[in-house]
Amino acid sequence: MSSKTKGSKKLRDLIRVGVFSALWIAVGWIIGCTVGFFPPIMLALPCILAIFGALILVVMLSKITIRGGILISSFLFGICLFSMAPYGLMFICTFVGGIIGEILYDTVGKNNHAGKIIGVVCPMLGLALGEYIPLCYMQDAFKAFYAERITGNMANASMELINTPIVVVLTIVTILCAILGYLWGEKIVAKRLAKGGSDNGKRK
Repeated sequence: MSSKTKGSKKLRDLIRVGVFSALWIAVGWIIGCTVGFFPPIMLALPCILAIFGALILVVMLSKITIRGGILISSFLFGICLFSMAPYGLMFICTFVGGIIGEILYDTVGKNNHAGKIIGVVCPMLGLALGEYIPLCYMQDAFKAFYAERITGNMANASMELINTPIVVVLTIVTILCAILGYLWGEKIVAKRLAKGGSDNGKRK
């Protein structure tokens, strides 16, 4: 394969990563802006987003050959959350989850279920921790951060509902929801392959 062809293929893959990242961001904002203003649902948002985030990442991975898809998508999604928690923790945790997910996806195996599950679960876990850590364990900073925002009352109500046992339960549920999203995504990929599509996710 010529260097020109390889470059063109990498460019197409980067465009695909961008498109799927934009889709993940759009879905996240739609869900967050429609149902996320109720304190109990706000606490469950990482669980809900994990389903759709994992689904989108699995389909994306089936269409690209380059490394870094999980990492790039997690960075782009996380950067949109930078102003949602003190010190940019939602961005940091989501991005770090993406880094770990990418490393483990490459290490454990790109073409087996375990590798893909771990790869897509890690950024969803990072997203959950990015919300629950400041909400439960940095409440003074969280209150100050939301003090002058229209959503300040909702943030305060959410802090009254959360505690360590709830954090543990919701984190576990987020992981399970991410696995559910992975299985959903695998079904979509399998249907596409059955109709004659190609699986580009098998990277060398």
